[in-house]
Amino acid sequence: MKLLADITGENFLEIIEESGDSVIVQFISNEGKTKGKPFKDSMYGLSLAGWKERTTSTAIGLKNFRDGNIHDPQVSFALHQLYPLGRKVKLPSGDIATIASYANTHADGYYIYLKNEGKLKRFKITPEWELLPSEKLLALPYYPAPKTQKEIDNIDEFDRWAAGF
Repeated sequence: MKLLADITGENFLEIIEESGDSVIVQFISNEGKTKGKPFKDSMYGLSLAGWKERTTSTAIGLKNFRDGNIHDPQVSFALHQLYPLGRKVKLPSGDIATIASYANTHADGYYIYLKNEGKLKRFKITPEWELLPSEKLLALPYYPAPKTQKEIDNIDEFDRWAAGF
């Protein structure tokens, strides 16, 4: 998998086909899921727009994991990034569990402890696991309490002293 990342490192393009400077690329998520339709561009144009080649990412690690590469540092990196403590996953059986440990490498794959119905159980991670949205990201935003009259007076006093600067 050849990958390009934007300046922020949060958006990825997968190079599907390359012919000289001309490329066909497609947006993908950090989990390796395609987004949108493939489009044609040039490497020169993409580099001018800030896209740079990326040799490691969670998308590359997950692709290697799905391809069966167990002993790969990119796979280990991806699993630790995407399966953090407290994240919920949906198992192939349909059960939903909470991650209770980090992924541990063994000779036959990666194992992790999941908490389901108050019980801890050790599972082997498989590519069929579905990550569920983070509850932290779905939390409502924090709204501060209204300013007290003392705070407003302090701000007004500073504004008078600063004379608008």
